[in-house]
Amino acid sequence: MKSTLAIILTAMAASPLFGAVVRNIPDKDGMTIKGVVYCGDEPVQGAQVSDGVNVTLTDENGWYYLASAKECGHVFVCNPKGYKYTRKAKYPEFYKTVDTERPSAVEQADFELERDEATDHTILFLADIQMCGRNEDIRQYEENAVGDINTSISNARKQGKDVYVITLGDQSYNTYWHSYNIGIPEIHESMNLLDPDAIFNCMGNHDNNPKIAGDWAASTDYREQWGPTYYSFNIGEIHYVVLDNIEFTNAECKNTFECNITTSVIKWLRKDLANVSKDTPIVVCMHAPLFYRPQCSKPNVPDPTKYRYNYGSQFYNSVKGFKDVRVFTGHAHTNYTVSYLNMTEYNVGAIGGNLWWTGYFVNGNSVCTDGSPGGYRVLDTSGKELKTYYKCIGFDNGYQFRCYDLNNCHITASRFAPSYKNPADIDTWLANGYGFDSSDYNSDGTPKIPNRVLINVFAYDTNWKVEVLEDGKPLEVSRISGYDPFSMISDGCQRFEKTGHNNSGNPTQNSHLFLVTAKYATSPLSIKVTDQYGSVYTQVMERPKGFSIDRYTPQNEQSAIFDIDSDSYSYPPEFYNINGIKVSRPENGLYVMRIGTKTKKVFIR
Repeated sequence: MKSTLAIILTAMAASPLFGAVVRNIPDKDGMTIKGVVYCGDEPVQGAQVSDGVNVTLTDENGWYYLASAKECGHVFVCNPKGYKYTRKAKYPEFYKTVDTERPSAVEQADFELERDEATDHTILFLADIQMCGRNEDIRQYEENAVGDINTSISNARKQGKDVYVITLGDQSYNTYWHSYNIGIPEIHESMNLLDPDAIFNCMGNHDNNPKIAGDWAASTDYREQWGPTYYSFNIGEIHYVVLDNIEFTNAECKNTFECNITTSVIKWLRKDLANVSKDTPIVVCMHAPLFYRPQCSKPNVPDPTKYRYNYGSQFYNSVKGFKDVRVFTGHAHTNYTVSYLNMTEYNVGAIGGNLWWTGYFVNGNSVCTDGSPGGYRVLDTSGKELKTYYKCIGFDNGYQFRCYDLNNCHITASRFAPSYKNPADIDTWLANGYGFDSSDYNSDGTPKIPNRVLINVFAYDTNWKVEVLEDGKPLEVSRISGYDPFSMISDGCQRFEKTGHNNSGNPTQNSHLFLVTAKYATSPLSIKVTDQYGSVYTQVMERPKGFSIDRYTPQNEQSAIFDIDSDSYSYPPEFYNINGIKVSRPENGLYVMRIGTKTKKVFIR
């Protein structure tokens, strides 16, 4: 009698009906990985678990089984809605390592989750940090980027949101791993300076060991620090997928790679998404872009949208059944947005601009190759509603465009690289087609087409609107493809000047540029940019406007901007000298500018 009662009591105590998690999981034939997913004393049913090849769901006991060959070296869990991961320091504990040398041995890997009923959250997408100990990149990162990112995190928390960081690959710069002794372990420590609720990482081409050939072997350092190179998780109402779209061959140790989502990763992706409701927004993070950078072969006529790499159609076929798919990528060190059917890709400018060079030349001046300031993408969610914007490091959130007075943008060696010994090299460099040289300007520096203004709208997409007024009258605005002049002097000319060569300081042609021609050379322009959410960004451009690196650094640029509200946009600016006399065409000097009911002292150079 006693023995029977003891057996019954033991079984009852172990039963999930009594709130206990049973961890003594029996083996099953052919199953090499097993485990339990739990939260406190309760099993978690319906959690998705994968070894990178197979995907399964936990049962009512929180148990799972996988018939795994363990070729990926990890098993990982996708947290269900209503749960989040436990963390070790800043990193989520979503994976466990398995023994690849004993593929037939049975291993148990358990996962603990925490309750999380929050739905609204903020994500910061950081692309191409690429620190290696060169160009004072660590100092630039710690002094400029970290504080800016943590301020964004703090501001989101004040709104009651959880905040996460997702990197988009190339956290490190493998070209210099072994010469500067800074690789992924050291970058791991630098990432700890950030203060989100958790940091998720994505694999980039420069996160592979340059001395090892083969995609799997070369990713060992990455996997040892950050786990699987592809996986998924849920936050609130959103399903996130991190993909590895870099196939690192490294033939003859020449750092060679292909931008590709392999067949095995595509197969895993389809298995992963098979368990996701089609009305769930999908956010995909990967390193290399999905689409080509948009261009306009003719003003206001966008070129057709094309996949940049061969995996594009396979990827689309994997996600085509979902209503809303957002793709965040890096690699290009530029900003652009492409919408195609149910997908929108945001290619995100680099944290370090163009490999930290411009900030090395002039402290605080981080510039990407398309002229965008170095920065990151912010995604704010409210339920299933997604809003995103580009955050420029060192600037406030409203800094979404930069404007140039092309009357003053003549680029010459004497002006921007006066110490360079072979100025003809700069003429040749400009003549390659970048512009702002003798093709656009006369020998005395005056423009061949006067009074043009160029506006670079960093995060533009086709749902945005750009408007410009002169004396209260609208100007014709043309979207064009071209080069950003500030990128040219901040990067290319500075390389000639300070390094004696220009190996890679070249601008990138982009189509988030807008051209207007004013009637006068000195009239201020009211510029209004409206994004797809109805947010309005405005400023009055004082003209003539100088063109130099110092003029556009964060401190000088923001202090010179006169923001106007949407209601005052249609009012033409009025200028008064220090004696209170109205001036119709102000020349250089100090004035009081009034627009509507707002006034500000301005100094026109």
